[in-house]
Amino acid sequence: MIILLPFLVLCGLLASVFFIGADLPANAPSWDGAMACGFIAYVLVAFLFFLTGRPLRFPFNDGKFFTVAHRLLGCVAGGFIVLHVGLSLWAEPLTGRYLLPGGPGYMLAGLAGLPLAALAIGPSFHALRGRIWRKAARFRQAHGLMAVVLLGTASFHITGARLHVRAREQMIALSVIAACCAALPWVGRYGRLPRPAGHRRRHTAPVAVRLAMVVGGVSLGVCVLYGVRLSQWLAP
Repeated sequence: MIILLPFLVLCGLLASVFFIGADLPANAPSWDGAMACGFIAYVLVAFLFFLTGRPLRFPFNDGKFFTVAHRLLGCVAGGFIVLHVGLSLWAEPLTGRYLLPGGPGYMLAGLAGLPLAALAIGPSFHALRGRIWRKAARFRQAHGLMAVVLLGTASFHITGARLHVRAREQMIALSVIAACCAALPWVGRYGRLPRPAGHRRRHTAPVAVRLAMVVGGVSLGVCVLYGVRLSQWLAP
């Protein structure tokens, strides 16, 4: 589907930042799989600044498609964040020491991604949103702010950990990509192109469900493949 093209482009850009110009560490499959889950989670969080829930010109689907796709892909991103943290602790239990108060700032920033993701995802469901926010505008403002903070703390976590992103050029490139993604909702709101003629396709919410399932399933398969095979193959 055409909506996945920006996602694939973003994957390629971030993969080039992560994996080009540095020696790739290869460890146990569980640890490497955890790192891949963290990468996928970061890509999805950044991509959701493009797929905000507001209708785009392409695909020309109804608004329900974009709302459901944004919500479900957010859930997929939250799932990969949980997998990243859980697998990291399972592969190397000593990692838990870095998550205690007084631990390195970049690790605490990464840990903050769990509650931030929960606060961003949970109220997006109508059952919770109506109880927390009386006005939709207040929810959108809070949701957008938490998303920006989540992207910022995740970027700080990646650059501070210095596992795949160590060189100065890598850090600058990652920061530029993150800043561009964070600015996309503003650009999309104030720089919209003329609306295409015709009527949007209706009843496309099931398509969004299938889209989220495909992205989640393929991404999980890539994480398993990277942990089991690719990390060893790409390592020097």
